[in-house]
Amino acid sequence: MQQYKSAWRESSVVADTLDVGSPSLALVIGQPIEHSLSPMIYNTAFAIDNLNWKYSALEVSKEQAQDFINDIREDKYVRGVSVTMPLKEAVIPYLDQLTEAANELKAVNCIYWEEETLTGHNTDGDGFINSLIADTGEGIPGSVFAVVGAGGAARSVIRSLRQASAEKIIVINRNHEKAEFAAELGGENAEVGTLDSVTNCKYVINATSIGMAGTDNEGMLPLAARYLTSSQTVIDLVYNPIETPLLLEARKKGATAISGIGMLVHQAALQYQLWTGNNAPIEKIQKEVINIISKNN
Repeated sequence: MQQYKSAWRESSVVADTLDVGSPSLALVIGQPIEHSLSPMIYNTAFAIDNLNWKYSALEVSKEQAQDFINDIREDKYVRGVSVTMPLKEAVIPYLDQLTEAANELKAVNCIYWEEETLTGHNTDGDGFINSLIADTGEGIPGSVFAVVGAGGAARSVIRSLRQASAEKIIVINRNHEKAEFAAELGGENAEVGTLDSVTNCKYVINATSIGMAGTDNEGMLPLAARYLTSSQTVIDLVYNPIETPLLLEARKKGATAISGIGMLVHQAALQYQLWTGNNAPIEKIQKEVINIISKNN
């Protein structure tokens, strides 16, 4: 533990923060972490709002999770933390409390202080709902959703769709047992389905990593184009590339195609509000994200 503490205190993350007037510090932690867009997102927001905050990425392994939480309790350098893989479950035992969302999902993507209480939350699902409403101008009640995938992103979306009163949520996954587990988060209006169910759904959501740049799944489709129709709205939670293979096929069919950038930015905006009390400048951040991803492709 002492070895990790020394590395943390002497890291460039802390040193750079203290060099610029001891601002409030926020971090994204995970492993690997070097390609995270989070520092750009939050530092852009801090600059726009003229806040004396700094956001950095820090690589933390599962084995270091407890030491990291102990450090931020003791030193109070850190006022907010974004949590990514493989730490979304690993940090839970060391927090004081969980919000309803984090407890139900058994996953934390955001840590914040409520006075002296270190709280774990999950903003993914509500970030998705906010982005969908912003992108489409439509409400959730009365609509039928197909969710492809049963991992953490899928479960957060399913839970929030339930809370937003979706008429029906159809969960599709190769592993039937995982699909059933995810569908439970959707309540009585959720069920396990097959790809044949997709055609009858107004919204089709890819909540898998299939199609993501830089992975073994790059260039692949999470479902065949024959299941898509012109009347659908197709959302790919993958945001790099901006135009995934699924979205390109959806456009060919005449469907509305929406990238995962909206969810990325809106879930970050919810964290930003918890830490700072400010509403995030969503449109400006979204433009910056699109510019950076476009330049890298």
